[in-house]
Amino acid sequence: MELFRRALNPWSQEVLIGVSWTLLYVAVVAGAAFVIGHAVYAAFIAKKEVPPTEEEVQRAAPGAPEQVERHTLVSRISHWILAVAVLTLLVTGFVPILGLKFPWVTIHWIAGLALAVYTVFHTVHAVSKRSLGSMWISFKELGEMWDRLKLVTGKDGPEPPKPGKWATENKAFHHLTMFAGLAVVATGLLMMLRVDTIFAPANPYILSDSAWGMMFVLHGLASVVFVGAIMVHIYFALHPEKHWITWSMIRGWISRRDYAWHHNPSRWPVAPKSVPLKGVKQRETPTPSATGGES
Repeated sequence: MELFRRALNPWSQEVLIGVSWTLLYVAVVAGAAFVIGHAVYAAFIAKKEVPPTEEEVQRAAPGAPEQVERHTLVSRISHWILAVAVLTLLVTGFVPILGLKFPWVTIHWIAGLALAVYTVFHTVHAVSKRSLGSMWISFKELGEMWDRLKLVTGKDGPEPPKPGKWATENKAFHHLTMFAGLAVVATGLLMMLRVDTIFAPANPYILSDSAWGMMFVLHGLASVVFVGAIMVHIYFALHPEKHWITWSMIRGWISRRDYAWHHNPSRWPVAPKSVPLKGVKQRETPTPSATGGES
């Protein structure tokens, strides 16, 4: 199996022109295998979780509001812009290999600019909100993830505690797509110099053939990573057990039951009150007294 595609330049020198299309098929097969394997595991092997009762929710998160904000409006809008940009990039980047004719180059670099703008905005927004530290993966979290993996594979081990706002697996996925996204944006912006745009005419001689080859390879590898990652991401978004997370990316909040069921309130403390959403009636939440009871 060849990993890279090569060609001869006008001086009969062999240069890289990108990754092998075989890697794309490998990513698709790997993503499909994971999806099928997890679906079988979830349907026939995994232990079914029992939703907590109202009394259990009250004990676990006595001061939590009925609607716990998980994503702000800004985060949700930027996420869906990101989704449209990435899907457009993947379609315009890989569908042309099937021989379809459409102005994919123009659409591709416009979507690439949207991804670049999102990357800058997301970085500035995260820094301004001081939320970068929330995505840090500690050694303790790695140990907990290992304990969960052992339980999933049927081995004995301690029951790991519930995560905070972001599970270790969510953070790992974020970091994977972050590095792939940075590679795609950096190489993509350089590759725009090879085509005519509204910003400047094409100038393919600004880099050497070998340098362009490295740009093509890095861009292709990062894109292949995105293919597998997006397949898994969409699968979990559509999985019935994860609908509560998917809905939170639409409406911005999760219920108090899901908060107490899937998260550790001590790791993700929330304000005791929330702003009622329009058209949704809030239920009064008892306030804990100093003795631990309800007042």
